[in-house]
Amino acid sequence: MPWKEVNSEKLAKSLGINASEVREKQALIEIIIKARKRKGLSQAALAKKLKVSQSRIAQIESGVGTAKVTFDVLLSVLSALGYDFRIISKRVA
Repeated sequence: MPWKEVNSEKLAKSLGINASEVREKQALIEIIIKARKRKGLSQAALAKKLKVSQSRIAQIESGVGTAKVTFDVLLSVLSALGYDFRIISKRVA
């Protein structure tokens, strides 16, 4: 089932991971997809830029194995698409 059709809490529970982590990864994946398309890049062109296979980009964009795709990987893809990023930590009350 595509990740867009799955509630993040249900997905997180089924994977045994934190729901907020799944939500953040899904948000980054959505940015990646939009940025790639906005730049007019195919998955194959982005893959070549990152020195990975097109199927790896397809896997990332589909959200399959979201738990196994690290933030490091997602941020690397965003960087290749011209994004800068900042990680902000805040204490939850």
